[in-house]
Amino acid sequence: EQDLLRRTSRVLRQLYHREKQWLGSRTEEQLAALTQQGQLSLSEQLHYGEVAFVLLHLKPCAIIDYADDREQLDDYVRSVIQPTLRELNALGPQARMLQRTNEKPESSSAWYPRSFKLVCSRIAGQLSSPEVASWTGAYVLYDELWEESREWAQACLLDTKRTTVSEDELARGLDYPGSIPKTSEDMQQIVPVSYLGRMKSESGEWMSDRWECLTSFIVLQHELPQTAMHRIRYQAIQMFDIEMQVTMDTSLIEQFPMS
Repeated sequence: EQDLLRRTSRVLRQLYHREKQWLGSRTEEQLAALTQQGQLSLSEQLHYGEVAFVLLHLKPCAIIDYADDREQLDDYVRSVIQPTLRELNALGPQARMLQRTNEKPESSSAWYPRSFKLVCSRIAGQLSSPEVASWTGAYVLYDELWEESREWAQACLLDTKRTTVSEDELARGLDYPGSIPKTSEDMQQIVPVSYLGRMKSESGEWMSDRWECLTSFIVLQHELPQTAMHRIRYQAIQMFDIEMQVTMDTSLIEQFPMS
């Protein structure tokens, strides 16, 4: 089992290197498109954390999207994501052999080693959601061997006859613990949450001199307790040598457990 964890962590490190190399090869114009003209940080364009969360059976799915430049997105998925999935899926048979079926936890718990086959599929239909005018051309990462993951991806994002997906459906498939504000009162209660990560090399050294975004979402202030439980679950990413911390923009931050 420890050998499999080391090999999986090695593939995730390689993914991190590929992402950094790919971003480093972009022109200034391409980077501007990826970051919405500088509104987003480059670390928000990394996906190694999302891949790890799906692999750990925490997120049923992850959406991979550069909404302002989907031509670049196609190249990113082809050059970075697909080679990584081939390497991860090659570990699947060993993970399946080590899977301890009599110790399978609840579906909300991290679970590895286990059977998996990660797939990254392009959204081909004319699909929108209340917050996104078009998901067409974005990609969904899911696990073909995990029933909840496969069925959600195929029903909510990959069904070409479907034209809309609700924010509640997205929150369920992407495992977001909060909800989208629906009233003016809700708008006053928004708390942006980011899970930040740093990966260690095989020798134990930090691979980055700063914390980078693993995933992000918004919650309402009354949802902070369930967000704390969500954060505890997601710290299972540390088994892949990825440390995690939480940052929030909220006046209630002193009431939120950070350790």
